[in-house]
Amino acid sequence: MKFSLQAVALGALLASAAVAAPIDVEKRDANSDRIAACFVGLIFTGAWPGSCQAAVAVNLGLIRTIAVNQMSMDFTTSNPWAPSTSSNSVVATMLSIPGITLPIDNVRQHIILADNGVQIGNIDTPWSAANVKGGTLTTAFTTSTLNVFSASHAAFSGFISSLSTKASHPVTLQGAVDVKLNLGIFGHLTIPGIGFKATTPFTGLNNLDLKYVLLIDLNMDTADRIIMATIINVKNPSKLTLKLGDVSFSTASAGEYIGVSTIKNLNLQPGDNYVLSSTALDTTKDATNAFVNSLYTADGSLVLTGFSGTSTNTALNAGLAAVRSNLVVPMNFIGSSMSQPPYKNWALKILPTTGADGLVDVTATFQSPYYGYPVKMLQDEAPGEDNYAFINSVSNDLDTLHLFEFRNTLTYSVSGTGATTVTFKANIVKFVAADKARIQALVAYAQKNKSIPVQFWFMARIEVGTDGISRTVDFGNSGTGLGDLSVAVGPDFANIVNFVPSA
Repeated sequence: MKFSLQAVALGALLASAAVAAPIDVEKRDANSDRIAACFVGLIFTGAWPGSCQAAVAVNLGLIRTIAVNQMSMDFTTSNPWAPSTSSNSVVATMLSIPGITLPIDNVRQHIILADNGVQIGNIDTPWSAANVKGGTLTTAFTTSTLNVFSASHAAFSGFISSLSTKASHPVTLQGAVDVKLNLGIFGHLTIPGIGFKATTPFTGLNNLDLKYVLLIDLNMDTADRIIMATIINVKNPSKLTLKLGDVSFSTASAGEYIGVSTIKNLNLQPGDNYVLSSTALDTTKDATNAFVNSLYTADGSLVLTGFSGTSTNTALNAGLAAVRSNLVVPMNFIGSSMSQPPYKNWALKILPTTGADGLVDVTATFQSPYYGYPVKMLQDEAPGEDNYAFINSVSNDLDTLHLFEFRNTLTYSVSGTGATTVTFKANIVKFVAADKARIQALVAYAQKNKSIPVQFWFMARIEVGTDGISRTVDFGNSGTGLGDLSVAVGPDFANIVNFVPSA
């Protein structure tokens, strides 16, 4: 029992060193057997002589492979040459010591990052918990600064460029790891300076894989430009989580510059990333007008490239300069569907005062249709619009009759994943005497079905995200792609007949 416990401690130690950096097997240290013997001796005696410390200080022979399964980098720090990093999964495979499992409690890493033979910066991590099962050690490390060496700024930008444009890029990690070992009856032991050096592949972004998802609005308020606000999907094939801040790309069609595309607060997770892109199309350019006009009959293709103004982060800007990505804009800007309807659960209530002021209570639940972006309703009627809900699929006499009309009393704010239920005032239609028979038919339908099917004409003014930009959007059936929606009504709806004047 004592033997097994001690061995676990040893293995864990070495494993944690491995976690700090991948080990190049071809350059493994020749004294692996001596290192193993040192740990076996430590298990049985609790002794760690200076000769063992010297043995582990070289490029470590105990660690066979290391995989960094996830890495986060934050480029929005105040110092562009000191981005923060972290990892929630680093896995090391260790040299086998028969009959022994080496458990580790904690590891602390001192890493030098090298690219193309040039040392570009160092990372010193805090102590992090580690776990060993068999010959595999798993650990992580919390937020730690990557300090780029002042003489290696160009090399670091080259490193960022490689990660941005390549499918895979080899990175060398070297340095030392400190480990804490649980030696059972011998207590805990901290061994500093376990050396390592290894080259490991990092999966890159392979340029930005962009897919057009959904048009939010086209703003033509400025004479010389069209602002195209869209949701696009940026696919991240790597294991990197990247916080890049605001980024912009020069945008071209058929080889000609037509504008700039900007994504604010770009945070890339591995996999799909639905982001709000704003493209300022320069309508003084013939190529811009040709591109826009072509979308009436066919899909259009845009090429987005990095340029001198891609990022205000000096280090990141130089690295992203080589990025080149394609974006296909579908004919008539029609993309796929919203992530979810912008509203649900409509209900209408006739009030005791409705006969006097023509106002009814309308209740609905609102949510964001924009793939996780928050929405703020500014005006339920965009300037120049008359929005309403009209009856549909009831009868020839009743279809297209306005059930209620918006009057700019609806406001709400909702997070990208939440929902809010709001009751607001709306106008009921002013009837004429000739409407009495069909209103009676509508009341009979409502009493039987407890709801009325409607569609919306609903051009609203909203904010999407946190950029403070007011956008005109189509929340009607044509814009949402929804079919008929049910508006629930109660017994009070029968009072609507009283608002039809006598002949």
